[in-house]
Amino acid sequence: MTRSIRAVVSLGSTVGLVACGGGIPVEPSPSNPSPVVSEAAVVPACTGTSAWSTLGHDARRSSASDGCAWYPLRKLWEYAPVAGVDRSVQGMERAIADTAGVYVTWNSNPTHVGSAGSPAIDKVAVDTGVRVWSVDRLLNDNRGHWPSFFTYEKNIGGNVYETRQGVLRNDDGARLWSQQFGANYYSGGTIPYAEYELSGNDSWGQSLSDGTRLWLNNQYHLHGPKLGLRSFDKRGVPLLELNTYGYYGGTRVFPLHQWDTAEDRLGSIATDNGFIYLAAIYNFQCSTNCDPNQPRPFATGLYGWDLATGAQRWNPVSLEPASHISVATNRIYLLERDLATGAVTFNIRNGGYNGASLYRSAPFPSSQITGYQAPVLVGGRAIVAAQESSGANPGTVLYSFDALSGGTPLTMTLPGVYDVIVPWYGRDLLDFSTTPYAGKRTTSIAAASGTKDASGNSVPTLVIASRTGLHVIAVSTLTTLWSATKQALVGTSEGGALRDPIIVKDRVYVADRNKLYALGL
Repeated sequence: MTRSIRAVVSLGSTVGLVACGGGIPVEPSPSNPSPVVSEAAVVPACTGTSAWSTLGHDARRSSASDGCAWYPLRKLWEYAPVAGVDRSVQGMERAIADTAGVYVTWNSNPTHVGSAGSPAIDKVAVDTGVRVWSVDRLLNDNRGHWPSFFTYEKNIGGNVYETRQGVLRNDDGARLWSQQFGANYYSGGTIPYAEYELSGNDSWGQSLSDGTRLWLNNQYHLHGPKLGLRSFDKRGVPLLELNTYGYYGGTRVFPLHQWDTAEDRLGSIATDNGFIYLAAIYNFQCSTNCDPNQPRPFATGLYGWDLATGAQRWNPVSLEPASHISVATNRIYLLERDLATGAVTFNIRNGGYNGASLYRSAPFPSSQITGYQAPVLVGGRAIVAAQESSGANPGTVLYSFDALSGGTPLTMTLPGVYDVIVPWYGRDLLDFSTTPYAGKRTTSIAAASGTKDASGNSVPTLVIASRTGLHVIAVSTLTTLWSATKQALVGTSEGGALRDPIIVKDRVYVADRNKLYALGL
């Protein structure tokens, strides 16, 4: 048992059930009474130990850990990156973690003025927040993508391979670092070499491990690898290329290679049940030697392939994604935008049959803005957030759909709570605010499926970061159990809003522009 005594700040909320017709209304109702919280929070020891290994916790992008998030939370330690000689910290990004270490990504100064920075990464001790190693390699054009864990095999001589745990950054090149040692320095050199350099430069995008292979998506074709999705085995050998376009490394042929701009403005990948999926917003433009009748290489929409063979699961589905995707077995969850009306809906699509829609909600009200975080999958629910700008209760509205059928969502309004949803155009998320589409990579909601109350009952919870501070929410009812301002929780209001919460065992980690904070009971 863990016992903790802390002051508690409660936040009232509004709850309601809504019908799916003519928009998703949120009916005002009396605020819930403040939760009754004992002065001492007594909870069973947390047994969940899964790593928060990538964007959205896992390859499914569920944003749900088997760890625990109870209350009241308090700051255990904080970590601010320190740059090396002739280097400077440009801003904190975020972290992934397991029970053995926390891997903090941050933005260092770039090779030249006008660049978006260099992608740096530090390992930090779980118990103390003390730095174990740091990799700060002088590069340029960091875009702040989430790192990923990957188990790889390293040739240690004589064609003998050793299994090692790695952490990968896919920013201005794709590099896999040893979790244990960090960088290699050869012959007394000063360049921090990676275990595997999968792309030397100009690769940016999401990454994940399916347990056997490493998947990298390059969102922008410039001077490095092609645009598109690639897989590698545990020894760094390329396996598959899916939806790839590019000509570097070969001869440019017109009009086939006429596209001077080739990018995927979303680049969302997720995998489960033997298949990998891509939700893409493509942009192909040309300025010289253009043939207006030449078809674009790929169309915006939803794609699916067999993990092992690359065989297309079904024909691409034409749609406009309005969020990243999360998946569970044969169901794909996302928000979609109707380009004719601008209306956004929550959708469950059938990964097993033509990507067809199994459930489509009524449109979110036009007064609400939705964000790009994939629907959170926890406790049999699919949860999304929207920001309400008008009406009696402006703030954040949570929607909880049945993960199998969709159905009528449970809703809850958090009055006066803002920046839970993160539109890419709306908020200075990282210090390098010129980074394109930075907001599409930031999250605000993490789930803890292993949380139990003092009686040992399972009570899955959400940890939500906002401009206001941090909030612990019950998944079953969307009731606010506890909240605290950033100032009260971590002792400062500097560094902007808290963001990118992750949960490992009984620890919550959350970042701002300056620091990473470890929280617990």
